[in-house]
Amino acid sequence: MENLLLLFSHELPCWDEETVLLAGDDPSGLKPLAASGSLMPLSGGYTLTPQGIRTRERVSQEMGVPAPSVGEVLIDAARAREMLELNRMIQLLDRAFVTDWGIKELTTRETFPVVPCLPDGEYFRFEGERLRAVWPDAPIVKSFVEAFPNCDFEARKLPAPGQAGLDRWAETERAPHGTLTVDLVLRSRADFDHYRKFEQIESDRFRFVDVDPLFARRVTGRPEDLLPFIGKLHVFLMGQRRIYLPGWFDFDHSDQEDWTMLCLVTDTEAELDELTATLRRWGHDLIAPANPLYLIGTSIERMRNQKEQKRTIYDWFQEETVRILRPDASDGE
Repeated sequence: MENLLLLFSHELPCWDEETVLLAGDDPSGLKPLAASGSLMPLSGGYTLTPQGIRTRERVSQEMGVPAPSVGEVLIDAARAREMLELNRMIQLLDRAFVTDWGIKELTTRETFPVVPCLPDGEYFRFEGERLRAVWPDAPIVKSFVEAFPNCDFEARKLPAPGQAGLDRWAETERAPHGTLTVDLVLRSRADFDHYRKFEQIESDRFRFVDVDPLFARRVTGRPEDLLPFIGKLHVFLMGQRRIYLPGWFDFDHSDQEDWTMLCLVTDTEAELDELTATLRRWGHDLIAPANPLYLIGTSIERMRNQKEQKRTIYDWFQEETVRILRPDASDGE
């Protein structure tokens, strides 16, 4: 029973019966652990107590299972609710599909550097009901593109600028730095046995070679609140294509296309329908500057009702998600 405490982490500090079951464990131990003082009921879930943190450390040592520090005890009810719902999204997405002949690498709340980073309101601009991407016209972005022009397939023949090249440019141009934190990042590595024979690329700082990357974000507010996040993702992807992996980010070692996906997750299907209609009305500038980028959607309700795990991310993409905007279609599906 005490081994359930190992589920609790700094990234996922709040669990309930559903999330524990989705993770493949028996949730019947949660209430006894709360009764013993190791867990505390909070916002519909459970969080570690100081006693629980100590017990978790003991269990980790006894079982020989590494358990990084969980940090401070979570006592804020609103924060606990937010983290519980984030956990639910992560567990449901992880359950949605397996990766035949491959592996899935999941990270929670991973934070990426964004250079150059623009003010939140300078990525997109409304022109009537349509949205226009204005960030490519920013002088600092134009300087970036001029400094690092190589991004197509032929760039494989040239040395990647890498972190050192970006740092030199950023210092010279006094480029603003920022960060992008993503609720869930999935690096889907299909046919792992085939691709592991290829040499690693030294400049692959963020481990995206031979990967179909999925960036997932839980949507709880207004659609407009997504725009700074999407804008920063555009700039981050631009960095992958021009700094770290020129010629390698969109195609793998077998010259097959890698799919880069941004998945927006609502609570209900009704919310997903409304979000989809809004983003399609705003138009393709939401994805065009970072093409190829697929903007897809799902909901907690939809994932709960999914009958069976799909065999690959491609099956799940085609059969279980809403393709809100895609580079190979003029409007959504």
